[in-house]
Amino acid sequence: MPSYKKHVLFSLIMALPFFPDVFYLSLAVIGASIIDFDHPVKKNNLMIMILFGILLCLILYLLNLPLIIGVILIALALIFYISKHRGFMHSIFGIIIITIFLTIFIVGSYLLFIDFSQNLKIFLIVISLLLGVMVLNRNLLIPYSFLLLIGIILTKNLVLNPYFIFGALFLGGISHIILDLFTPSGVSILNPLSLKRYKKALGIILMIFWTLAAVLMIFYPFYNL
Repeated sequence: MPSYKKHVLFSLIMALPFFPDVFYLSLAVIGASIIDFDHPVKKNNLMIMILFGILLCLILYLLNLPLIIGVILIALALIFYISKHRGFMHSIFGIIIITIFLTIFIVGSYLLFIDFSQNLKIFLIVISLLLGVMVLNRNLLIPYSFLLLIGIILTKNLVLNPYFIFGALFLGGISHIILDLFTPSGVSILNPLSLKRYKKALGIILMIFWTLAAVLMIFYPFYNL
């Protein structure tokens, strides 16, 4: 089973050709790391996510604002809690659900944030650190926070694009699945439609597709469109 460090490094390698912005790279790391929340050792992280969700719901209720971002966190944590490791949440459909939930959480948080401040850099720092605290291994949190803070401060012309958010999170999740395909147990990537476990052959095919897409990006970068 690949370590969390390998998953983080591989997510950065896969995301870098498509998302050179440090914020979206951080989302790829989050997407790659959260996949393993269906593992029993991640129960503490799930409790942190639930507590954050409850706290957000209380704050939003007192401010008479929509509770959606708090509810999203609680719902996502509960889905992971009832999932088996390398089960549904390690499938393509599980990744899509995770990506949609986190995208709604980030975009929803921003829509609430702009009622109080128009400073995008502050929001990106706050939301990235919040996700890091909830998701990342504690050994990664300090370097993640430091590099993220420096990167966002130094980056010019920052934008918050919902499609980029979705894409970075999704690519991070796919990077996690690809590494797991190279393990002896493989992954039921089509769960629940099929419980068949795919292994190295599919991992190689997905890497070929990624390589072709990365080369295409050199000539037709979508973020310049």
